Amino acid sequence: MKRNVLTKILACLMAISLVGCQAAPSSETAGGDTKETTANETKNDEGSEAATNAVADEESTSTDAVTDAVTEADKGGEETDTPVSYNVEEKTLPAYITSADNKKDLKLYFVNGGVIPYISAGDIADLLQMIYESESPADPFYKLEYSTDGDHAVYSRGPYKLDFDFTNDTISFNDFDAFFKMESGLLVDMVPLTTNTAKLFQQSNLSTDRYGEAVTFDLKPYSIDLVSDKDGYYVPLQTVSDVIFSFYGAMALYNGNCVIIAGALDEELKALYQDGSGEWTKELAEFSYNETCFVLDYEYGLKEIHDISSFDRLLSDTGLKAEFLSEDPVVAEAALYKLIYLYLGDLHSQFTGLSYKADRDKFLEIIDPVGTGLAGTARTDTGADLQAARDSYYPDGIPAYEEVGNTAYITFDAFVDRSADIDYFAKPTEADNSGTDTIRLMQYACQQILREGSPIENVVMDLSLNGGGDTGTAEYVMATFLGQADLSTKNTLSGAMTDAVFTIDTNLDGKFDEKDTLAGKGLQLYCLESPFSFSCGNLVPSAFKASHKVTLLGQESGGGSCAIHPLCTAGGSQYQVSGYRRFSVMKNGSFYDVDRGAQPDYFIGNTMKFYDRKGLTGYINRLY
Repeated sequence: MKRNVLTKILACLMAISLVGCQAAPSSETAGGDTKETTANETKNDEGSEAATNAVADEESTSTDAVTDAVTEADKGGEETDTPVSYNVEEKTLPAYITSADNKKDLKLYFVNGGVIPYISAGDIADLLQMIYESESPADPFYKLEYSTDGDHAVYSRGPYKLDFDFTNDTISFNDFDAFFKMESGLLVDMVPLTTNTAKLFQQSNLSTDRYGEAVTFDLKPYSIDLVSDKDGYYVPLQTVSDVIFSFYGAMALYNGNCVIIAGALDEELKALYQDGSGEWTKELAEFSYNETCFVLDYEYGLKEIHDISSFDRLLSDTGLKAEFLSEDPVVAEAALYKLIYLYLGDLHSQFTGLSYKADRDKFLEIIDPVGTGLAGTARTDTGADLQAARDSYYPDGIPAYEEVGNTAYITFDAFVDRSADIDYFAKPTEADNSGTDTIRLMQYACQQILREGSPIENVVMDLSLNGGGDTGTAEYVMATFLGQADLSTKNTLSGAMTDAVFTIDTNLDGKFDEKDTLAGKGLQLYCLESPFSFSCGNLVPSAFKASHKVTLLGQESGGGSCAIHPLCTAGGSQYQVSGYRRFSVMKNGSFYDVDRGAQPDYFIGNTMKFYDRKGLTGYINRLY
């Protein structure tokens, strides 16, 4: 149901007369600010790639636009709004939601003989419910109401709306975070308490939520069409994946034979996905490119910090656009790989899976010179040096909990996600000193440090080889040292902010009090960090730094301020980026992201000294 045909023809003819004289007004889609741009300003202005491409493609673009408009005129012939008639082919395929065992039939739609799969807007709720229940089985799924009105298909969750506008090709949320948030969670939720560890945490009354602005995803600048006719309302599957499923860390992969919706592919799902069919066409290449630019423009959380006005501009400026649009899927996938490792280089951004369409050997040959880019190579080298230093002192492996004189050392290299198979309320034993579960390790360490007659005066948390992990576990670790954990998170897409404050229970008496943590016990608390300390391994030292209760030793931590955001392309590449949930620390009521890392209070230049624990204990004792 598009706008009247005569208006379109006139608009197209006007566009032809203006090409080469003045660029059309452009808007910075992710930010929502509109800025008019003249031909003389395009080289220096944001959004100028749209004007540049318009001039470069003057003849073909203008002719195609008029041809399309005239074709619509032939169909309708009236000057009033009339439904556009599409040739929509329906095809039912199996869909696997988060696992090979969770299967349902899904109707896909293909418009005017195209290869891009669409789904009915009315089918989104069922898929979203299956994703939600897989992500949060203990949390009841919120109820969604679906309605249609003219050119709008709308989902309502109480006062919160998801509006598909089929005239303007937009997807709008009056409150993006509130529409999706889990029932038991905070607004920008990084610590969902939905496993058997929930009773270990108590949310403080000091926790706060600040609602964000309305969010509109404008598809039109990316040539992504929402399609409606007398029979239904259809949305590209890839767009639904990028805008809706990605909130819960899921992506939708289509391989010609089935649809797979998951955050990552296990071996069974990989086998199903690789058993695909379908050609790499010009239509698919262009749609995949446009959709990738669209989702990164809106959902890449470090766009401003990386000085990216738009991804089309970035890819044009780097010469990668032509490769993305290549008729060879291997070249296109290699272009995405180069974008991630050469031009983003933020370490959270990773290429995670190859399309079933691409030749793996040829792909590996192309990307071999790129490796993991400068940042990835530097981090790998740092990690190798630290591991070699640690192995020289602990050739049989470093203990997770160790006492050296009057100093306790707690060492773990990942914030291990909470497990439904572990009884977190059983009394800790020596087996919990393995470090295989971080929360059990912290419970064991507290038990040992606070035991009667304990000689411990100093406690060092060694995060020097910690690469990150689960944020809920990080909250538990922070609270163990600080008495309470404070995790501030901002949604860079909507502007919503959450300050999550929790206390914890470590002595398992069911109470949340001063007996549960190491704070206020007269202990000297330290954290050993390095450039390898990344993501949650960077967040925790940053929180310690802000608290002024823990002394940082070593070298500046490695940064990583955004939650991982799994995505895929319409062509089938799987990747992840730094998403729109950005970790921060709060100071004077303001949020400051932690991407720059935390500076140590006492710099240790020789990393061999990190693991000479006898020498390090002596050094610590001389600090006070």
